[in-house]
Amino acid sequence: MKVLIAEDEPISNLWLKSMLTKWGYDVISTRDGVEAWEILKGNDPPELVILDWEMPKMKGIEVCKKAKKYSRLGDIYIILITGRDADMDLEDGFEAGADDYIKKPFNNQILKAKLELAQKKLGF
Repeated sequence: MKVLIAEDEPISNLWLKSMLTKWGYDVISTRDGVEAWEILKGNDPPELVILDWEMPKMKGIEVCKKAKKYSRLGDIYIILITGRDADMDLEDGFEAGADDYIKKPFNNQILKAKLELAQKKLGF
């Protein structure tokens, strides 16, 4: 399964990419929201997207809103990564179209469980 990671922090980006690759995912890694959006609009977009909420150029929540409105993407699954934990912030994320979220900092088991849930919901 193809997964897009959009995470601007270099160490977190590398960690996510290495873990997902280890677990057998085909990973596309970006460092800002604009680049992530360009990949999503491309010819072969990923089925699963992990977006950091706070990124330069375009925030993850903005990418999420655009992706969910873009009919060519169909049923992509979006996980927002965030340090935010106020109820209002989580509501904003889900209203933007996020399917799930992970609160920073998180561990490998939580990430793996969320990815497995996404695969089931996508029918993989």
